[in-house]
Amino acid sequence: MNMKTWRNLHRWTGLALVGFVAFYCFTGLLLNHRQAFDYFIDKEITVTAVPVSDPVVLRDFIETYKRQINRSDDPKVIRIRDGRQIEFLYGSHGKTTYVIDPARGTMETVEKIDRQPWLWLNNVHNAFKTSWLWVAVADGAALGIFFLGLSGLLIFRYKVWDYWLLGGGVVVLVVALFLA
Repeated sequence: MNMKTWRNLHRWTGLALVGFVAFYCFTGLLLNHRQAFDYFIDKEITVTAVPVSDPVVLRDFIETYKRQINRSDDPKVIRIRDGRQIEFLYGSHGKTTYVIDPARGTMETVEKIDRQPWLWLNNVHNAFKTSWLWVAVADGAALGIFFLGLSGLLIFRYKVWDYWLLGGGVVVLVVALFLA
Protein backbone atom coordinates (compact mmCIF):
# COMPACT_ATOMS: atom_id res chain seq x y z
CA MET A 1 0.00 0.00 0.00
CA ASN A 2 1.17 3.50 -0.72
CA MET A 3 1.38 6.30 1.86
CA LYS A 4 -1.84 8.00 0.71
CA THR A 5 -3.82 4.77 1.23
CA TRP A 6 -2.33 4.35 4.73
CA ARG A 7 -3.22 7.93 5.63
CA ASN A 8 -6.80 7.49 4.38
CA LEU A 9 -7.21 4.23 6.32
CA HIS A 10 -5.81 5.90 9.43
CA ARG A 11 -8.05 8.96 9.03
CA TRP A 12 -11.30 7.05 8.35
CA THR A 13 -10.69 4.45 11.05
CA GLY A 14 -10.04 7.27 13.52
CA LEU A 15 -13.17 9.16 12.48
CA ALA A 16 -15.27 6.01 12.71
CA LEU A 17 -14.05 5.23 16.22
CA VAL A 18 -13.78 8.68 17.81
CA GLY A 19 -17.35 8.69 19.19
CA PHE A 20 -17.05 5.19 20.60
CA VAL A 21 -13.67 5.96 22.16
CA ALA A 22 -14.90 9.22 23.69
CA PHE A 23 -17.97 7.43 25.13
CA TYR A 24 -15.91 4.58 26.53
CA CYS A 25 -13.32 6.95 28.01
CA PHE A 26 -15.93 9.22 29.62
CA THR A 27 -17.92 6.37 31.17
CA GLY A 28 -14.69 4.66 32.22
CA LEU A 29 -13.65 7.82 34.04
CA LEU A 30 -17.01 7.96 35.80
CA LEU A 31 -16.73 4.34 36.83
CA ASN A 32 -13.18 4.85 38.10
CA HIS A 33 -14.66 7.39 40.53
CA ARG A 34 -17.97 5.66 41.27
CA GLN A 35 -17.56 6.22 45.02
CA ALA A 36 -17.82 9.99 44.42
CA PHE A 37 -21.23 9.31 42.82
CA ASP A 38 -22.46 7.07 45.70
CA TYR A 39 -21.93 4.00 43.48
CA PHE A 40 -24.75 5.26 41.23
CA ILE A 41 -27.33 4.27 43.84
CA ASP A 42 -30.14 6.41 45.29
CA LYS A 43 -31.39 5.55 48.78
CA GLU A 44 -35.00 5.73 49.89
CA ILE A 45 -35.32 5.77 53.72
CA THR A 46 -38.53 4.92 55.57
CA VAL A 47 -38.76 5.28 59.39
CA THR A 48 -41.17 2.95 61.19
CA ALA A 49 -42.02 2.80 64.92
CA VAL A 50 -41.02 -0.41 66.74
CA PRO A 51 -41.43 -1.33 70.43
CA VAL A 52 -38.85 0.28 72.76
CA SER A 53 -36.45 -2.25 74.30
CA ASP A 54 -33.16 -2.31 76.20
CA PRO A 55 -30.18 -2.38 73.76
CA VAL A 56 -27.94 -4.02 76.42
CA VAL A 57 -30.01 -7.22 76.18
CA LEU A 58 -29.52 -7.34 72.41
CA ARG A 59 -25.75 -6.75 72.69
CA ASP A 60 -25.41 -9.49 75.31
CA PHE A 61 -27.38 -11.85 73.08
CA ILE A 62 -25.08 -11.29 70.10
CA GLU A 63 -21.92 -11.42 72.24
CA THR A 64 -23.06 -14.79 73.58
CA TYR A 65 -23.22 -16.21 70.07
CA LYS A 66 -19.95 -14.61 69.03
CA ARG A 67 -18.25 -16.35 71.98
CA GLN A 68 -19.86 -19.66 71.01
CA ILE A 69 -18.43 -19.50 67.47
CA ASN A 70 -15.10 -18.23 68.89
CA ARG A 71 -15.03 -14.99 66.88
CA SER A 72 -14.57 -11.43 68.08
CA ASP A 73 -15.80 -9.66 64.93
CA ASP A 74 -19.42 -8.82 64.23
CA PRO A 75 -21.25 -10.92 61.63
CA LYS A 76 -21.68 -9.54 58.09
CA VAL A 77 -25.41 -10.13 57.75
CA ILE A 78 -26.17 -8.71 61.21
CA ARG A 79 -24.13 -5.65 62.11
CA ILE A 80 -24.02 -3.59 65.27
CA ARG A 81 -23.73 0.16 64.68
CA ASP A 82 -22.39 2.40 67.49
CA GLY A 83 -22.89 -0.43 70.02
CA ARG A 84 -26.63 0.28 70.18
CA GLN A 85 -28.15 -0.30 66.74
CA ILE A 86 -28.42 -3.53 64.83
CA GLU A 87 -28.44 -3.83 61.03
CA PHE A 88 -29.78 -6.69 58.97
CA LEU A 89 -28.43 -6.64 55.41
CA TYR A 90 -30.25 -8.43 52.61
CA GLY A 91 -29.32 -8.83 48.96
CA SER A 92 -26.12 -7.97 47.15
CA HIS A 93 -24.13 -5.29 49.04
CA GLY A 94 -27.06 -4.66 51.39
CA LYS A 95 -29.60 -3.76 48.69
CA THR A 96 -32.18 -3.72 51.49
CA THR A 97 -30.94 -2.84 54.97
CA TYR A 98 -32.97 -2.72 58.18
CA VAL A 99 -31.43 -0.53 60.93
CA ILE A 100 -33.05 -1.12 64.33
CA ASP A 101 -32.41 1.22 67.27
CA PRO A 102 -33.98 -0.49 70.32
CA ALA A 103 -33.26 2.46 72.64
CA ARG A 104 -35.20 4.89 70.43
CA GLY A 105 -37.76 2.33 69.30
CA THR A 106 -37.23 2.91 65.56
CA MET A 107 -36.46 0.82 62.54
CA GLU A 108 -35.16 2.37 59.30
CA THR A 109 -35.58 0.48 56.06
CA VAL A 110 -33.00 1.52 53.47
CA GLU A 111 -33.72 0.42 49.89
CA LYS A 112 -30.90 0.96 47.41
CA ILE A 113 -32.36 1.89 44.04
CA ASP A 114 -30.27 1.61 40.89
CA ARG A 115 -29.53 5.05 39.47
CA GLN A 116 -30.00 4.98 35.71
CA PRO A 117 -28.36 5.34 33.24
CA TRP A 118 -25.25 4.96 35.41
CA LEU A 119 -25.93 1.35 36.37
CA TRP A 120 -26.46 0.53 32.69
CA LEU A 121 -23.12 2.20 31.89
CA ASN A 122 -21.48 0.17 34.65
CA ASN A 123 -22.81 -2.99 33.02
CA VAL A 124 -21.53 -1.83 29.62
CA HIS A 125 -18.02 -1.92 31.09
CA ASN A 126 -18.56 -5.40 32.54
CA ALA A 127 -18.31 -7.99 29.76
CA PHE A 128 -19.73 -10.77 31.92
CA LYS A 129 -23.07 -8.99 32.36
CA THR A 130 -23.55 -7.72 28.82
CA SER A 131 -24.63 -9.37 25.60
CA TRP A 132 -22.22 -11.04 23.19
CA LEU A 133 -23.07 -8.34 20.63
CA TRP A 134 -21.76 -5.55 22.87
CA VAL A 135 -18.61 -7.54 23.64
CA ALA A 136 -18.10 -8.04 19.88
CA VAL A 137 -18.56 -4.29 19.24
CA ALA A 138 -16.12 -3.40 22.05
CA ASP A 139 -13.59 -5.94 20.80
CA GLY A 140 -13.96 -4.63 17.25
CA ALA A 141 -13.37 -1.09 18.47
CA ALA A 142 -10.30 -2.23 20.41
CA LEU A 143 -8.90 -3.87 17.28
CA GLY A 144 -9.65 -0.71 15.29
CA ILE A 145 -7.85 1.40 17.87
CA PHE A 146 -4.90 -0.99 17.72
CA PHE A 147 -4.85 -0.69 13.92
CA LEU A 148 -5.12 3.09 14.21
CA GLY A 149 -2.12 3.23 16.51
CA LEU A 150 -0.02 0.96 14.31
CA SER A 151 -0.93 2.79 11.11
CA GLY A 152 -0.08 6.08 12.82
CA LEU A 153 3.37 4.72 13.61
CA LEU A 154 3.91 3.89 9.93
CA ILE A 155 2.59 7.15 8.44
CA PHE A 156 4.26 9.94 10.30
CA ARG A 157 7.78 11.31 9.99
CA TYR A 158 9.63 11.19 13.29
CA LYS A 159 11.87 13.59 15.18
CA VAL A 160 14.07 12.78 18.20
CA TRP A 161 11.33 13.85 20.64
CA ASP A 162 8.89 11.43 18.99
CA TYR A 163 11.20 8.50 19.75
CA TRP A 164 11.33 9.57 23.40
CA LEU A 165 7.52 9.71 23.53
CA LEU A 166 7.22 6.33 21.83
CA GLY A 167 9.71 4.82 24.28
CA GLY A 168 7.82 6.34 27.20
CA GLY A 169 4.59 4.86 25.88
CA VAL A 170 6.22 1.43 25.70
CA VAL A 171 7.42 1.80 29.30
CA VAL A 172 3.91 2.75 30.45
CA LEU A 173 2.49 -0.27 28.59
CA VAL A 174 4.98 -2.64 30.21
CA VAL A 175 4.31 -1.21 33.68
CA ALA A 176 0.52 -1.47 33.11
CA LEU A 177 0.86 -5.09 31.99
CA PHE A 178 3.00 -5.84 35.05
CA LEU A 179 0.47 -4.23 37.43
CA ALA A 180 -2.52 -5.91 35.81
